[in-house]
Amino acid sequence: MPPFDRSRNVDESPQALGRFLLDEPMTSPDSTQDNTAFTREAPHSGAAQQYDTTLLRGESVQQRVAKVLASSTPLLEAAQPLLRALSEMPAHIGDVSQVHILKQSLKNEITLFSVVCDEADISWKKMAIVRYCLCTALDEAAHTMSWGMMAGWSQSNLLNHFEGDNDGGNKFFLLIGRLSMSPHEYADGLEVLLRILGLGFEGRYSIIEDGDRQLTKIRQGLLTLLQSTRDTIPPALSPHGLIAHQNRRRRGIFVPVRVSMLLCGFLIVATFIGCKYFLSVPESDLLKRMGALQRVVVTPPVAVPKLRLSILLKDEIAKRLVSVDETSNNSKVIFKGDSMFMVGSDNVRPEMIDVIKRVAQEVHRVKGAILIVGHTDSMPINKPGFPNNQVLSEKRAANVARYMEQAGIPTDKIRFEGKGETQPVSSNDDATGRSQNRRVEIFVNY
Repeated sequence: MPPFDRSRNVDESPQALGRFLLDEPMTSPDSTQDNTAFTREAPHSGAAQQYDTTLLRGESVQQRVAKVLASSTPLLEAAQPLLRALSEMPAHIGDVSQVHILKQSLKNEITLFSVVCDEADISWKKMAIVRYCLCTALDEAAHTMSWGMMAGWSQSNLLNHFEGDNDGGNKFFLLIGRLSMSPHEYADGLEVLLRILGLGFEGRYSIIEDGDRQLTKIRQGLLTLLQSTRDTIPPALSPHGLIAHQNRRRRGIFVPVRVSMLLCGFLIVATFIGCKYFLSVPESDLLKRMGALQRVVVTPPVAVPKLRLSILLKDEIAKRLVSVDETSNNSKVIFKGDSMFMVGSDNVRPEMIDVIKRVAQEVHRVKGAILIVGHTDSMPINKPGFPNNQVLSEKRAANVARYMEQAGIPTDKIRFEGKGETQPVSSNDDATGRSQNRRVEIFVNY
């Protein structure tokens, strides 16, 4: 096909920008030319027409021609081998000589495509358009591979060999725009171009900003355009299957209303009597079985023991010495540090020992496991035996655990640890906040 006219700026043409869809009005400066680039007669010479006529005697070529003639889309069927080659372009080729073999194979296949189209009586103009686009897509696919750049594919590409052109990336979309002006005439060619876009061809949109979005819009618009050219109403399943209705008036049987009512009443009464009989037959047997049933003795479920720490320690809670938080499966008891221990010591006050034992007995009753956590304020301490607050909190928790063990709780169900001043519940800036932070927490799970 002769090269396109390079005098116009294709970058500014509406078709090159993808503005050829149904929902985008197109104003092309070449609209008066009516696709003059593709109304020329086929040349008498050129690389595309210089094929060996002996190829026509090959069985495979004749088979391909037969498939093309039998297909509902002959042009798409003829382009199938090249479309498959485009989709299966190898990612790696180690030897440069193999690249030349691949290029020669593609040249032979493109030449064979021209032969098949000619034998199938496909319009030369449509064949040339599709061949131009296939060469462009194959060149782009090869050039994007590492082996294509190493072998210098772009210096002797397929488009230049067959069409004498190197501007396929722009003119591909010009072709779509021009063919879209007559979608019914070029529907088969647009089908092939849509598949080329679906196989990843980008052309000029690979280097412009937001090219992916514009390509998606072009593909969607082209698909909509092709769907509008197809028949949407399927033909009848059987054109001879519809039988003409004969306008014959059938003579109906007249039944008086009173007879119909008497018949319905008889059927209702007969149905009631029959159902009553069939239900009364097993009635006596069922009554005997019901009388023989013994009263089932239902054993009430054993109540799961619950902790009663909030009741057990109500006096201490009222005095605000402790606080209790109980749920269905666990309880939390908080002892105020100032009311439980001597100042700066891990010794439990005598009046609190009885409280600890009562808590231990209640936990032992429900067979629970306990975790004792000691906390302090942030005021530094440096007494003999207590180098820091961490040690003080651990020894206080250990002392409480010892009393719990003495009250009967197994050792394997008691754990204790100290947190020092790391988990305050109030500010350490005043005496009230520091007093709240000095505490011992007992967690009970059962």
